[in-house]
Amino acid sequence: MIVFTRVLLLLVLILPLASAAIFPFFGRPARRLAIWVAFLHLLITSAVVVLALPMLNDRIEDSGFSKLEAAKFRPNFVPGDVSGSDGASNRTTWTVLSLAPTPMRPGDAGPNIQFFIGVDGLNLWLIALSSFMMLPAILVSWESIREKPGKFYALMFLMQGGAIGAFLSFDVILFYVFFELTLIPTFFLIGGWGTGSGRRDAARKFFLYTLAGSLLTLLGIIGVVLTNPNDEGMITFSLPDLMGNVQRNLYFAGKAAFAGQPAALIALQNTQFWLFLALMAGFLVKVPIWPFHTWLPAAYSEAPTGVTILLSALLAKLGTFGILRLVLPLTPDAAIMYGLPVIGSLAAFGIVYAALCAYAEKDLKLMIAYSSVSHLGFLVLALFAFNVEGISGAVLHMVNHGLTTGALFAMSGFLLDRYKTTQMSQYGGLMGRFPNFAVLAFILCLASIGLPGLNNFVSEMLMLGGVVDARNPRIDRLGLAVIAAIGIFLGAWYILTMLQRMFFNPLKEPLTTGTAPADISGREFAIFGSLAGLCLVLGLFPQPVLDSARWDLNLLNVIGNGARARVSGIEEKEPEKEIVPMTIPAPPGMKAGPGGGPPGGGKGGKGGGPPVGGKGGSPKLGD
Repeated sequence: MIVFTRVLLLLVLILPLASAAIFPFFGRPARRLAIWVAFLHLLITSAVVVLALPMLNDRIEDSGFSKLEAAKFRPNFVPGDVSGSDGASNRTTWTVLSLAPTPMRPGDAGPNIQFFIGVDGLNLWLIALSSFMMLPAILVSWESIREKPGKFYALMFLMQGGAIGAFLSFDVILFYVFFELTLIPTFFLIGGWGTGSGRRDAARKFFLYTLAGSLLTLLGIIGVVLTNPNDEGMITFSLPDLMGNVQRNLYFAGKAAFAGQPAALIALQNTQFWLFLALMAGFLVKVPIWPFHTWLPAAYSEAPTGVTILLSALLAKLGTFGILRLVLPLTPDAAIMYGLPVIGSLAAFGIVYAALCAYAEKDLKLMIAYSSVSHLGFLVLALFAFNVEGISGAVLHMVNHGLTTGALFAMSGFLLDRYKTTQMSQYGGLMGRFPNFAVLAFILCLASIGLPGLNNFVSEMLMLGGVVDARNPRIDRLGLAVIAAIGIFLGAWYILTMLQRMFFNPLKEPLTTGTAPADISGREFAIFGSLAGLCLVLGLFPQPVLDSARWDLNLLNVIGNGARARVSGIEEKEPEKEIVPMTIPAPPGMKAGPGGGPPGGGKGGKGGGPPVGGKGGSPKLGD
């Protein structure tokens, strides 16, 4: 079964990339072929989710979490796993480029750039989101894309393949390659099939902004690799091994600092500061966070609606996922020291600023674009709270935001197909003109503002709880929580105002030629009905998403608490009695530090120190 799931996982990545290669040779039939390929991809992805969930949930019982090795991600269903069909080593033998001076045994940690992909609780549902959102993106483009449809859908699949590749990657260079790959199709889709006269300028601005930030991120990745070799002085591009190296270096530097020799820890934290800034450069632009968001309004408004759906649902998540996958585990001390005070302050300002811009906007697509900036600022705040509640809410909200924001852009596509404009001042009384569409639009808008029972409510409350409970030094956590709550209120304000102006009042609609526009079609009902249904399901049953990520959330919580202890100068003491379990239950036979501190195999750290194994409290180090 493991080998079968690996094959399916490869197909999840290869199918959109292969489709991108063959679709340019198709003409008008490309759209029908595209929907069938997208549907097949969704079936394969669903099979991976069904097969992966039992294994991800069983990791909660994994007693190996008591070792420092647990401070590493553990991908599952890794193609080329060194253990063969058992798939227990979480490593791969598939090397793309070896930089080792001498030949190495397959699977050994070393300076090899590898095709290292796998599934864990942090990426599983984002892969599912990437697969599902391709269907509404194609269906929204069904009638509007008539020029070179084969090339259009080829670029759409290339964008999807790049996003999925980044989500799946556990090699830092492979992650960067897929991260950058998404720029190429997006540039051509906006510039070639955009709907306005400024589409080429918008495409150019998007490309240059994102490329500039991404190059700095590449410097940060290389810097982390070079400054964190293993015990033998060998570098690695494997993300799990790199995490182990980072945690080992910080652990011993922290012990030395408390013993009166702080020079090593200060040097590491100063290095982390610059690496943190470099890594964040590309992710801040990709999310985007104020003031790096200025490319977004033009790109979102000029892009075809299907492309805008993928931009908001998938590509924006590459920025937040990069923070989750790279920034938090590789520069944890800098994330604690500067995450909320610096990045959090920008995000908090952006929450309110973008919400006010959304209220002032007259164009529906621009209103949704600014709404996305506001919501994503809240998500970044929760990530840098660096605790279980904040990160779990952020993981869930990446999926929820992709669904709701993609759905709102699909709603604008409904109006564009009929009236060729999204100027809100030209609409009124749409409830009477399109009653079926109005009901579905109300559900999606209420999901966006976080109505209890719908998806955004759960993730927003978790994120808000994470910000309230943030114990990072040098922050006013209550102030940040109040700003986040204000953002939720402002979101309800501009969404409900839009509904009142466009769907109620006397009927008003742009002039049209020919017959009066019809209500929602079967194709459009499939788009809005499926999105509304998923918003309801995730609002009522969010637990499967949270359960599958529980082990990974515990892992990041351990790393965050260790960083919090070092930054605060707290000694890592051994407990004298039984320890209260963490909020998320620890595995049987394992104890957890107070407040979500790290577990220990026998006597472990207290208050957030690194995990230790064995009986004597001496660290059991990973590779």
